[in-house]
Amino acid sequence: MLLQHLLTFCRVVEAGSFTRAGELLNLSQPAVTRQVAALEAEVGQPLLDRQARHLHLTPAGEVVYREGRRVVAILERLREEVARLSDPDQGQVSVACVTTTGLFTLPSLLKEFSRRYPGVRFRVWSGRIPGVIDRVLDGEADLGLVTMPVSHTRLECIPLFDEAIIPVAAPEFAATLPKPLEVRHLSELDMILYQAPSRFRTIVEAHLEAAGVVPRVTMEFDNHEAVTTMAKLGYGVAMVPMAAVADELAEGSLVQLEVVGLPPLKRTTSLILRKEDQARSRAAQNFINLILEQYGGQALG
Repeated sequence: MLLQHLLTFCRVVEAGSFTRAGELLNLSQPAVTRQVAALEAEVGQPLLDRQARHLHLTPAGEVVYREGRRVVAILERLREEVARLSDPDQGQVSVACVTTTGLFTLPSLLKEFSRRYPGVRFRVWSGRIPGVIDRVLDGEADLGLVTMPVSHTRLECIPLFDEAIIPVAAPEFAATLPKPLEVRHLSELDMILYQAPSRFRTIVEAHLEAAGVVPRVTMEFDNHEAVTTMAKLGYGVAMVPMAAVADELAEGSLVQLEVVGLPPLKRTTSLILRKEDQARSRAAQNFINLILEQYGGQALG
């Protein structure tokens, strides 16, 4: 029963409540509580701070959850391996990706793959690049999609395509700016940027500073959607990936600023894989090959 208790505990943490976890597991809330209590008895320490208003992991709980996620990933791969013995086009593919890739690149890939292999299920996680790398390394994800090259001894990184990072503003805001807008003027404008610390923010600020711009950051957010929204409302200039504002540029709610003296900036979306992954499923390999097919890469064996 320890394995089931571990699975239930991980679901409680991810769902944020015993009740919601019970609904997802088709268990009663008392049954979920009993299983978590049994796991605590097994490890000899409390895993959750029950005095907190919201679920909060104890130090022991953090360890059990971290290692428990790995056990869950192994169990899912085990089920997948057994399933593909009878049908190589069945199973599950786990993908970890940065948020913008999940919004603007992954959907069309999933749609095409599901058309070809309707029996394969997907599990997708999105977040920042370090989280994507961790999940691929830990085996929780079959592959990762990141927005800049990654160098790691245990990972293979395959560049897929480049995407411009551009300055944008609301049309009304842009109308108040000098024409042409010289790069030095950017230091005088309110800027809306992706939150620090992050690799994206580091790259953007380094690029601006290399051009002689010390950005006057008045707003920062942890997602490009919020950055885009504030730029549309006229609160300043935003530096964003072109894909994140394609719809806004097309409809005219944002305009791209032409800044004299600001060199082009781009980021490279890349596929990351564990090197020599002997446990990679046929379904995961098929999906990897689809990605390489779509972006001009060479299919793997």
